[in-house]
Amino acid sequence: MAINKWWRHDPSERYWMEITNRGDIGTNLLAPQANDRGEEYWSYALVREVRPGDLVLHWDKNHGPGVVGYSHACGEAFASTITWQSRGTYGRQRGASGPEPAWEAPLGGYRQLKRPVSQARLREIEAAIRALRDHLAEVAAGPLYFPFALSDARPLRAAQGYLTKLPRALVEALPELRELRQTAVSEPHEPEAGNLSPVSLPKPRRAAGYGRQRDVQRRQAVERYAMDLVLSHYCSNGYEVEDVGAHAPWDITARKNGAEVHIEVKGSTITREVIDLTEGEVRHAEGAATCLVVIDQIELGDDLRCRGGRWRSWSDWSPGRSELVATAYRYPLPEGGHEGRPSV
Repeated sequence: MAINKWWRHDPSERYWMEITNRGDIGTNLLAPQANDRGEEYWSYALVREVRPGDLVLHWDKNHGPGVVGYSHACGEAFASTITWQSRGTYGRQRGASGPEPAWEAPLGGYRQLKRPVSQARLREIEAAIRALRDHLAEVAAGPLYFPFALSDARPLRAAQGYLTKLPRALVEALPELRELRQTAVSEPHEPEAGNLSPVSLPKPRRAAGYGRQRDVQRRQAVERYAMDLVLSHYCSNGYEVEDVGAHAPWDITARKNGAEVHIEVKGSTITREVIDLTEGEVRHAEGAATCLVVIDQIELGDDLRCRGGRWRSWSDWSPGRSELVATAYRYPLPEGGHEGRPSV
């Protein structure tokens, strides 16, 4: 079966939605290679299109129903087996099969959404979702594999299928999915999403209007402000503090009464549900007692002066490896590269 990969030219289109009633949500994506008639089925075949780092939302039929959480793909899809019980009339008559060929994609880092996206919530904005679908259909030139069934006869509901393609525009329009949006990019500088409106599909995001150097200056101003706040806080509480970020994989060392605390500091102007970590920061927190302090919602003026900010902290913080999502790669260059300028 030829899949209409309408998302292939936009690397930010990396979202999927699993529609399931399974009890082990977030373990993997697993679907038979053929339907009850022995034919390839688009909703099963989509499992092969999931790539490492893609994000999968989970629609739970049993609780809600609605989107209850998300995972990230942590490996390529591969051929597997499944003992399958179809849910349709024919499938119930046939009964459960023995092991049969399947497509499987491993998932990791399952997290429940702080605010699940219920079916009732989506029905409130059904008109806007319908407009988004119609607009996408105009540019996709083929099947969308849309996650929701929309008709004049019945209100919005999950599509009839297992895995569907979730458009980025829908993810970005729902405030409940802020954490998911921030997980999908390495430096989430997006504006805060409001209510979904039937506007044209967003194009791939380009750099903000400040230019590269201006962006660096703004980031450094926010980071310095957050560091100074944390240093001042611990100092005023009787700690001897030291800024060690220039030569250590954590930011601040605080000492008091013979005890030593390592502190990782993150500052941001937006509401943060996700932060970026280096491999060094992760390894250090795995091996030493570390406190994580995040100060977000910092106000930054045009003069690069900061004020305000919301504090949150996690004592004895250690990030779980299964929860980390790759947003960048380090690639060893192969032998045989041509020296000099490329021929044109």
